[in-house]
Amino acid sequence: MSAPSAAPRVGPVPLAADDQPPPGRFCDLVMKGGVTDGVVYPWAILELARQYRFQSIGGTSVGAVAAALTAASEYSRRYGSLKGFNQVLLEVPQELAKAHSSGGTRLRSLFQPVAGAQALLELLIAAASGAPGWRGIGGPLAANYLPWPGLCLPLAIGLSALGAVGVLASLAGLAAAGLLPLLQAALSAWAWMNLPSSLAWPASSALALLGASLLLCLVLPLLLLGATSIRLARDLREHLGGQGMGLCTGLGQPGGPEGFTDWLHQGIQAASGRPLSQPLTFRDLWRAPGGPDPRPQGSGLQERPKSIDLQMMSTNLTHGRACGFPLSQDSGALFFREQEFATYFPPEILHHLCLCSPLQISHPEWGLRALPQGELPVLVAARLSLSFPVLFKAVPLWSIAEGGAPYRCWFSDGGICANFPIHLFDALLPRWPTFGISLVDQKWPSGPDLWIVPAWQDLPEQPHPPTPPGPTAPDWTNLFDFLNQILTTARKWNDNASVRLPGVRERVVNIYLDPQQHKGGLNLNLSTTDILQLAAKGQAAGQLLVDQFLVQPGTGCVLASEPSLHWHAHRWLRFTSFVNALQAKVVGFGRSATQTVHGQPLADMRTQAHTQGRLTPVQSQALAQAQAALENLEDKLNPQGPAVQQPAKPRPQAELRLRAPL
Repeated sequence: MSAPSAAPRVGPVPLAADDQPPPGRFCDLVMKGGVTDGVVYPWAILELARQYRFQSIGGTSVGAVAAALTAASEYSRRYGSLKGFNQVLLEVPQELAKAHSSGGTRLRSLFQPVAGAQALLELLIAAASGAPGWRGIGGPLAANYLPWPGLCLPLAIGLSALGAVGVLASLAGLAAAGLLPLLQAALSAWAWMNLPSSLAWPASSALALLGASLLLCLVLPLLLLGATSIRLARDLREHLGGQGMGLCTGLGQPGGPEGFTDWLHQGIQAASGRPLSQPLTFRDLWRAPGGPDPRPQGSGLQERPKSIDLQMMSTNLTHGRACGFPLSQDSGALFFREQEFATYFPPEILHHLCLCSPLQISHPEWGLRALPQGELPVLVAARLSLSFPVLFKAVPLWSIAEGGAPYRCWFSDGGICANFPIHLFDALLPRWPTFGISLVDQKWPSGPDLWIVPAWQDLPEQPHPPTPPGPTAPDWTNLFDFLNQILTTARKWNDNASVRLPGVRERVVNIYLDPQQHKGGLNLNLSTTDILQLAAKGQAAGQLLVDQFLVQPGTGCVLASEPSLHWHAHRWLRFTSFVNALQAKVVGFGRSATQTVHGQPLADMRTQAHTQGRLTPVQSQALAQAQAALENLEDKLNPQGPAVQQPAKPRPQAELRLRAPL
């Protein structure tokens, strides 16, 4: 990360040391995945940081990158420094927008392919830009894969033109001589054998000229196309058919510019105020000063919550499920190989991992070390989450089978399973808001580019309506569009369902990125103007969240201590949503707990477990009290009984579910 430049300032003003959020005013933040469109996040984070202290931060893919920089900046603020916010996050968009000596912007230069994969990367970037014809994939395809493009391409065009002229000339000559019917007859062997000798020579000459012309028009371009396809297939097999199946490891290549992982490592360390040789870890965040108050003594829970709770999502392709980092006690152990990680992470990260993770399995073919939990560097989790398929290589970790044999697990982009994990830090009744920043490619016709969906009952159910009929609407007669929509729905349905819920939608700011302008996504050719415009959208999104939750309506002033009416309403909505979901879940509990038909009452099962020594008397009594409490709760919430009816019915109604840990 570079120091601030002397150029005129663009974007938000720096945070002031004498104007910080009041103690105890925390917020959580969850950011959606993507690739280059992540430049919207830094200035949005700054606007929130003016009014809130960050307690829990989460994200997926590029959202995880922004979460890592946010956590590092908050860590530095807890120790009295605003450098992370004012000299890293503030400068990120301008730094990435600068022109680079390698061509394009600094953002473009960070994506360094492995040796020999530059041509494929250029082809991928061109395809992602959406430009048609020669301005799209045509140029890179011809320049990198056509044999001798400087000679073959003009030659092919010239000979094809010559062949076309020959075809027209031969047909014109035959027409002038009245021999076109004879040409048609000459195309059959039977007719050719019966031609009069006086007509054989002119028909043969015309047919030869026509055949040579067609050969020039068709065969030579087909030969060039075949040669191009062979060279492209060779590169695809070499770079996308092997381990990792990606073009970039994240590190810079020898003799070239720094890679994305190098840049992010420098940014995290600069934002946290720590040297490169002392990587910021999750335990450092957990133990930072200035966190939430400790829980009451004797609560049975840990005495102090994590001061800064950072969580990121990745995808374990081998196990076919999402995986959260840092690992929890219930998520299972994972291992890494030093030789493999050396191609993915800077030396300082590898040195730290080896120091805190001694060899667990010293077999010469494996040499596995346990992936730490608290001592895991933040950079490692961010890279595991940002493994966009094809662009970045998947990261190898190892697991142990039941028989003790290790096997490799491939970790790819977190957005495959959970691109917007807004649920990460949700409590039944929140102490502070959990904000979400979502990047969307659909909006209401003629609607704003930034919006927050209201939570009240008179709203439409869909916060992101289908795109109206027009040039951007999916063409359901096109097979590719149909299959792409199936894939998109399979990947995003859970996130899309979550943001519909009252209690969620009114705390998520939606940033519309017009797909017709080809901004964001895999488009690494964003211009300086594009990058700064996206960053400015992020700044406006952060201000919108602050206005929604801290500005008193009618005054325009941020409240210093009193919460806003919107925050009060949000907490009430969360409570009523929970009560309604709980009511639906406990209906029938008492009947099931006491049933004797094809079952055994819970009281008998509890007594049996106590008799067999599987429950102590204290445990048995605790379970009996819990059962009685649930039966009493069912009576209180039963809408058909004497209890008070629930007047608030937020739509759609939330569900309570149990699920395995990530």
